[in-house]
Amino acid sequence: MCFHKSLNASASELEDRYQAALPPSAGFQPIYHANAYNLPAWPIVTRQEPGKLQLIRWGLIPNWTRSQDAAEEIRTKTINARSETIYEKPSFRPAAQAGRRCLIPVTGFFEWYTEKSKKYPFYISTSDQKIASIAGLWDEWPDPETGELIPTYTLLTTEANPLLAAIHNTKKRMPCVLTPDAEQAWLHDDLTEKEALALLAHQYPASRMHSYSISKRITSRTEPSDVPEVLAPANYPELSNSTQLFS
Repeated sequence: MCFHKSLNASASELEDRYQAALPPSAGFQPIYHANAYNLPAWPIVTRQEPGKLQLIRWGLIPNWTRSQDAAEEIRTKTINARSETIYEKPSFRPAAQAGRRCLIPVTGFFEWYTEKSKKYPFYISTSDQKIASIAGLWDEWPDPETGELIPTYTLLTTEANPLLAAIHNTKKRMPCVLTPDAEQAWLHDDLTEKEALALLAHQYPASRMHSYSISKRITSRTEPSDVPEVLAPANYPELSNSTQLFS
């Protein structure tokens, strides 16, 4: 699955990339590392308003959720959605059926390679575009206590390509990173359920991705992890023969 990602880009780069405007009050700064369990706000482009980059929080709250307590509980379980079952699972089915599709901009994401009892963090990015899009779904939840409509999103995952299968070797999953053609279709086309599932099943080519190992600072409880240093390469001698992990 994917619980850690980065968006190391400026506001102007984002706006140019998506031909969409950030809110004047956004004050967007590069994000070197975001942990999903902190439920961070993220600039998202929705199918419904493609000309805007909206700051929406990670962790989807289904529109049928009945209370604030229930909302807080469920959103830690809806950070990711398996793309194969978005039309089946009650948490995601309403958004999928309503075509509430979105693009999640990233400059990279993080996964862990497991060797026996040890885990090694890796940073993965696309080599053919600085800012890539991951497919997502979004929904609006009407807070019954305040009446406020609260938008949230989930990140979609699919089976890993060969590179991610080698790195994320326990789950063998990867984010639904979209090629430019798939990005255009996901955001703009009137896709049937069959067409949407077929689009999401196509993995981003491993030959167009770059990966390297980084330090374990990313999981430190004493040092900040949303800093440029978290993206610095780190070598582990015990991985020197694992060439399939590096691209």
